[in-house]
Amino acid sequence: MDIGGELRAARRGRKRSIEQIARITKISPTLLRAIENNDFDRVPGGLFTRGYLRAYAREVGLDPEALVQRYRTEVECAVAEAPEAHDAVASHDVDTADLAPAGESSPGQIIQICVIVIVVAAYFAWLRPSKPAARPQTVVVQSAVATPPAPEPKPVATTGQSPSARPPLDVDLQAEGPCWVAAAVDGSNVVARLMTAGGHERLQVADHLALRVGDPAMFVFSIDGVPGRSLGRAGQAVSIQIDRDNYETFLQPGRQHERATDDLRPVADVARAAVCCPRIP
Repeated sequence: MDIGGELRAARRGRKRSIEQIARITKISPTLLRAIENNDFDRVPGGLFTRGYLRAYAREVGLDPEALVQRYRTEVECAVAEAPEAHDAVASHDVDTADLAPAGESSPGQIIQICVIVIVVAAYFAWLRPSKPAARPQTVVVQSAVATPPAPEPKPVATTGQSPSARPPLDVDLQAEGPCWVAAAVDGSNVVARLMTAGGHERLQVADHLALRVGDPAMFVFSIDGVPGRSLGRAGQAVSIQIDRDNYETFLQPGRQHERATDDLRPVADVARAAVCCPRIP
């Protein structure tokens, strides 16, 4: 029997090295050398060795199945028929030098011991009765201090108009040249077009106005008749948000309070009439 020698001769005939065969077959050079030396005790047995032989034989031009059949007949069958010498030896005749030291354990033995320990620990943990969760105790504390009654709201003098009843803002948009304008009043899109010189749009804004101006230099506007300030530089598009809380910041400097004065003028007229012309009982 010289399976290894036949493989070595075929490899050399093809002028290939052990390293080249190892790269192609993905078998380590150590195992390939053991096969060529017929040292099959150093090669994993069974299906592993047969697979190595098939791959090696295929790369050097030999018949893989014929070579594997020779290996099974000459090596595996011979090993199966050989008597197991250690089975006939009594336990007291075993040489203690052949035994591995107690402190040296194979990785497989260590893994088996760890698995057994984990299984036993899990079993006892499962047997341990679980403690019922303690019910939270609800403590009701009654305050001995009497809660003082809420103070009655004091009447506040107003002008007679609630915020929701305030008239809408009258916003007038005008273009002095070509200018793209888009406006959304209270969430609804109402304007989206290119306005030319003399173009005009008048909007009634209850709460909110979103305005997009393409060229601020060609655009003017007013709120309740009060002129608005410049919104930016020529050719630089700008977007603004106008509502009842901030609309005065968009008016020209010195004109912000005209709207507030107009709102209070009816009240002043009533007060003046009361002083000049008292009611006769």
